[in-house]
Amino acid sequence: MQVFLLKRNLRLQDSDPFYEAMRGYRRFGPVLPLYIHEPSIIRQPDICLQHQNFIFETLDELSQEIRSIGGKLLELVGEAVPTLDVIHQIAPIARICTHQETTQGVQYERDKAVRKWCSRNSVKLVEFQQDGVVRAGCRDQKKQTFPEYFADSVNRELKDPGGIDLGVRFASTPLPSAPRVTIPRAQGYDRPFRQRGGRSEAEKLFKDFFSVGSINSYPFKLSSPNTAWEGCSRISAYLSYGIVSDRAVMKAIDDVVSSGHSYMDAAAFEKLQGRARFYLDRLMWRRNYLQMFEDDPTLEHRHALSQFDGVRISDREDPLFKAWQSGRTGFPFIDACVRCLKETGWLNMRGRAAITSFATMNLWHDSLNVAAFLAGEFLDYMPGIHWPIIQVVSGTASPQNGIMVYCPMKQALDHDKDGVFIRKYVPELSDLQAPHIHDLSRTTNHLSDLARRSGFLPYPAPIVDHIATARVAKKRVSYLQKGKVEVLSQDHESSSTSSVQLGLL
Repeated sequence: MQVFLLKRNLRLQDSDPFYEAMRGYRRFGPVLPLYIHEPSIIRQPDICLQHQNFIFETLDELSQEIRSIGGKLLELVGEAVPTLDVIHQIAPIARICTHQETTQGVQYERDKAVRKWCSRNSVKLVEFQQDGVVRAGCRDQKKQTFPEYFADSVNRELKDPGGIDLGVRFASTPLPSAPRVTIPRAQGYDRPFRQRGGRSEAEKLFKDFFSVGSINSYPFKLSSPNTAWEGCSRISAYLSYGIVSDRAVMKAIDDVVSSGHSYMDAAAFEKLQGRARFYLDRLMWRRNYLQMFEDDPTLEHRHALSQFDGVRISDREDPLFKAWQSGRTGFPFIDACVRCLKETGWLNMRGRAAITSFATMNLWHDSLNVAAFLAGEFLDYMPGIHWPIIQVVSGTASPQNGIMVYCPMKQALDHDKDGVFIRKYVPELSDLQAPHIHDLSRTTNHLSDLARRSGFLPYPAPIVDHIATARVAKKRVSYLQKGKVEVLSQDHESSSTSSVQLGLL
């Protein structure tokens, strides 16, 4: 028997491990699709109930897909190695086909344990590359430039088994699937307005977004939270859990460009190509971050630049950090972004950078603590992207990335000038119009009648002087990035991190 092991590769379409398992059923035996709900991973602090429920929804739909082509998905609860051991004793496993993952340490250790188990039990393990990421030490994997990877992706047939009766190639389930009530509950809470799991939801987004009109308008809509909700593809969560492949996205972009070529004049087509490349740049960055984390997975636990160790505030109980987490900083745009996350699990890229910059620069909090909190807030949390990009924004990754300090007032005026986004997520200010909604002297202690009736407290005063704290942060980050640890430490000792010295109100 073979096992098609599902982890963050929750799809049948364009799935190399599924195709390989099906192709080799005569040699290695029928195929058992398997998902293991692992308590040790569910209990991890970066896993939240919204992630778990998104996975449940995806598995429910995937189970129906598998059933429609003649198979059955087996869901079990337990750690990977003991679970495989039980299955192996009942129905010997000849081969496991799965995806290679770029993920957090606990899952990477799980994968290593599975490899050892396979070696001990003479089970062939086949792990397929995902997202074009190359694993260190794998001689059969070749690094490709992004243009090479893109060309391979769009010229490749994306296989879809839908509508084909493959019943003879599927194995009978050796055990009954575990009832959902037996699966440990992840921490935290679900988001009331988050995206739903499942491939059908991803396909709706593909249909809505991948058109000439959407690609042409994308560069002009992604920065404002008011336009990004409809102007972005919103497929990040479906990519994070492997519900769709990055190759499918690239092919969809290529199809849009090809359709435009069929009727556009030269000038219009050139603009379309440029805007398609603008979108593809984001996929390239995504792949680069994944490769960065694959090359150095310790970024989950340490700063890439060691000189940042111990210099930022690490107290997670700090009242200022708590105020940021709860969306009560006194800066309406920052608070709207945080509260949007708490309701939807999603925020556009500019908003993510703004709240990360505020926490690590204006509040001077450690980037690892900031990343740990945001991991649970982002529905599309993908470790291989999340941990590196937080370090880039906070300045701890590399001097080449520069210093990213996003002024909260400038972000509000540039991307929510009329205050539409702020009024939606900060009800205390719902009766304030622009420009007053951007005037901190007017927002301090303000409370709309609507918010009062709903039990809200008056809106707080700004918890920091954003200009003074940004100035200090830029100086400190610049020193640290240049390796001037001694200069910084002396400055740090003299100025301290007290509210007075940092310019906090």
